[in-house]
Parts: sequence; structure tokens; C-alpha cells
Amino acid sequence: MRYFVFSVLVSFLVALSPTSAQDYEQPRKDDSHWQLLSLRAATEHAGSKVWNGKFTGLNGRKYDVSAFYKSSAPVFSAKAVLARKGHGSISWLVPLSVDNGYRAQLYQAEPLFSLGFGAAMRLAPQSMLSVRVDNALRLGGAVSEQPCYDGFRRQYHCGSGLAWTDYRSIGEDRRNAFALPTLNVKYVKRFSF
Repeated sequence: MRYFVFSVLVSFLVALSPTSAQDYEQPRKDDSHWQLLSLRAATEHAGSKVWNGKFTGLNGRKYDVSAFYKSSAPVFSAKAVLARKGHGSISWLVPLSVDNGYRAQLYQAEPLFSLGFGAAMRLAPQSMLSVRVDNALRLGGAVSEQPCYDGFRRQYHCGSGLAWTDYRSIGEDRRNAFALPTLNVKYVKRFSF
């Protein structure tokens, strides 16, 4: 089911007609519909921070357990910004993000969809100010991890080498803060010669 929803979202983003920055800054007469302002897709996981599995233990020995953090399923993520001309010099912005999730032996992240909102205002013919909140609404993206065991059956975190109890007290903050709502403010001034 999640792959169906993910496929529909990607198809929707691809079906929108892209516009250039010049078209966005100089709107046409028929700007009453949503337009794709930007689209970035990658074959990488962007919904959380995955450990690389390389660390130095307390004994000074270097460990490489990166095989436990290799994804067993395809990874894919995309970010897009939709724009719609509003009244006067204001345009409404909707940033979207999708991520296929991550499935490795010790690290799993659910697929993620996030939605934001914002506005761009033309200040002068050659300048624009945009304010936008990314990841205002998040669906999915929960992360779960499993510990490794040493020769004495003690649990530790393979990505950092920390004792599992120590990691549990700090690790959740680290991974849950990755795609929090963020405020983006941008001022653009174009020069023409």
C-alpha cells in the first residue's frame, strides 16, 4: 500500500509542468493554477540520518560494521516546491518531500511524506522575499534500530560504539531532529546588464 501511495505522489510531481525561475518572477496571464517551481530527486535516503557503521572502540580498535547499515531495498527521495500566483505581488508556496524509507539489518526508517507552506512577495521588479516552513506536516518516517552484542552478550550501538543504554538516552533526539519543521527565509535580488 505504501508503495502505491509513494508511486502516486511521484507521478503527480512528474506530471506537473516545470517552470523556470524567470517564468516564476514574471507571471503569465494564466497563473491561476499550481506550477512546479523546483524538483530535486535522488537515489539516497533523506528522511533520517543513517549511521555508517564505522567507529573506534574504547580499546582504541577500529571497527567496521557498515554491512549492517546497507539498505536491502531501493532508496529514493524527492523534494519539490509548488507555486501559485496570489493577489498582487504575492505567490503561495507549498514545499513537498517524499522518501522511500530505509531497510537495513540494524536500521529501519518508514517511508516519509512531508508538506510545508509559505509565500513569496515581489518587492521590486528585480527583487523577491520568500518565507516558507518546510516539514510542517509529517506522515511516516518513524525510525527503529537494533543493538549489536559483544562477546559477553552486552548490547551496544554498532553505529557509534556506545553502550546501548547510553545510546538510547541520546540517539532518539539525534534521529528525530533530522526532519523537523524548519523556517527558510530567502531574499533574491537579480541584476541585469
